[in-house]
Amino acid sequence: MQNQLRVQNLCYQIGKREILKNFSFNCTNGIIALLGNNGVGKSTLMNILAGILYPHSGEVYLNEESLLSHRSYPIEKAGYLPQMFDMYHNVTGYDFLSYVYDVKKLPPQDKKQHLQQIVEDFSLQEVIRKKIGKYSGGYKRRLGIAQAVIGHPDLILVDEPTVGLDPEQRIAFRELLSRISLHSITIISTHIIEDVELYSDKLMIIGNDHTLQFDGTVNELIDLAKPHLLMAVIDKRELNEVRNKVHIIEEKRMADHLIQIKYISRNKTATVLDNSCQVREVSLENAYIYFQHAQNL
Repeated sequence: MQNQLRVQNLCYQIGKREILKNFSFNCTNGIIALLGNNGVGKSTLMNILAGILYPHSGEVYLNEESLLSHRSYPIEKAGYLPQMFDMYHNVTGYDFLSYVYDVKKLPPQDKKQHLQQIVEDFSLQEVIRKKIGKYSGGYKRRLGIAQAVIGHPDLILVDEPTVGLDPEQRIAFRELLSRISLHSITIISTHIIEDVELYSDKLMIIGNDHTLQFDGTVNELIDLAKPHLLMAVIDKRELNEVRNKVHIIEEKRMADHLIQIKYISRNKTATVLDNSCQVREVSLENAYIYFQHAQNL
């Protein structure tokens, strides 16, 4: 089933301080990455979509059903893994998953088989009967996403999915999210650009003004940035002087005291260094830094 999430003109504020302004977007199955600086409203948006916060205005529709007009949030339709996921350390992983299943009011006759499948899907067999206090960081995140997908919800929200994981655990976790997103809308809020570049189908960037500044694909953002990025090779002794002229987004050490830099101008009047050339290979991180810089010009 192809799910659809439609968000219209969400606004949220604390006192007179605006956290989200006229926020609107549409998305379907796949991984949607949410990027932006700290404090721009990423976690607030996730909490609204999860039913934890209620916006001051706007609408949220999941498969044309309003999530905001329900007397109680339809918890069975969504799964949420917050950034700070932790449970009572003296509870076993299985008891926790069992509790989430019951809270979602899913069919009792299917419970044993469903939880067994969840445990297998997330390779939790080794620890599922152990107390959560004995879990490593990687297993805690696995348990966290496992509880979020109980009942096969249409919408899955994951805040900082790979925080605290080592590189090998991050790869495994990204693969889990990629598999899950085939049948659900999976929105991740992250600061790790690599998580976005490898697995995301859609990218949204919240600007410092708390509005949606970009809504498109990874390739679209890269194509937007590519014409504005230049590369040059400089002597490392000139690095501080060059930093005052241009905005460096990447540095790579070379032989003989040389440094290769990728850069953009610090202002709208282009500053071009000697021997500069156009950047051919632009990473998502390069494009994201350019986009953030361009918004501040």
